[in-house]
Amino acid sequence: MHVLNQFESKNFDFQDRRGTIIYPSCPANGKLLLKPQYLNAFPFLEVAMLKKGYTLCFLTHPTRWGPDSEIHITAEFVKYVAAELGFEPKCILVGMSCGGLQAVRMAQLHPELVSVLYIDAPVLNILSLAGLGASTCRNTPLFRKELIETYDFTPSTLVNFRNSPIDHLPSLIEHNIPIIMLYGDADDTVLYEENGKVLEDYYREHGGDMKVIRKPGCGHHPHSLEDPTPIIEFIEAHL
Repeated sequence: MHVLNQFESKNFDFQDRRGTIIYPSCPANGKLLLKPQYLNAFPFLEVAMLKKGYTLCFLTHPTRWGPDSEIHITAEFVKYVAAELGFEPKCILVGMSCGGLQAVRMAQLHPELVSVLYIDAPVLNILSLAGLGASTCRNTPLFRKELIETYDFTPSTLVNFRNSPIDHLPSLIEHNIPIIMLYGDADDTVLYEENGKVLEDYYREHGGDMKVIRKPGCGHHPHSLEDPTPIIEFIEAHL
C-alpha cells in the first residue's frame, strides 16, 4: 500500500484526464496543494501537509513536458476542485523534476491561482533536457524523443525554442511568486547550472523571494526531505 493510501481520496474524470483529490486526516484548513506530476513520488511533504489539514489534488497528463495547452487545463482543474471544496482558487504547487516544469509554467501563465512554489530538481530548460547542453545523461535520447512528440519539433524549431520556464522569468517577479527550491549538487539528469541556477540567479538579481536548499552529494533522486520542516515553514510563512 502506498503511503498516500492512508488518506481518503476521490478519483474522477476531468476533460479526458483523471483527477484525484486526497483529503486531510483532520479538518480541512481550506488550503489546496497541487502536485502536477509523479503523485506518489517522495511524498514526505504531502503526507505532513495532509496531516496538518491541507488538501492535495492531482491531474494526469498525456505528456510530462508541460506544453501550454496542458497548463491551461490544469488551471481549469484547480478552479473546479476549489469550487467543489469551497476553497479559494489558489494553490501551493509541489513540483518535482518535470513536475517543476509544469509548476513554474502554471505560475507564469496563471499566477492568480498560485500562492507559493515548492520545486525540487526542476526541469526549467527544455533545450537542456533535449540534449543541447552539457548533460551526458543516459536518458537524454528518451527525453528528446518525448519532447519531439510533445512539441512536434524539427531540428530547426528545437534549437529556436524559447518557451521554457527560464524564458519567462520576469513574470514570476512581476507577480511576487515566492519559491523554495531543492536540488542535488550531483544531479546529472537535470543539470542545475542549466536549469535551477538560472532561476536562482534571476531571483537574486531582481529581488525575488526565494529559498534554495542544496543537497550535497545528492543526484536527481531522492527528491524532497525526509523531514520536510524547512519546506513547510517556508510555505506557511508565505500564505
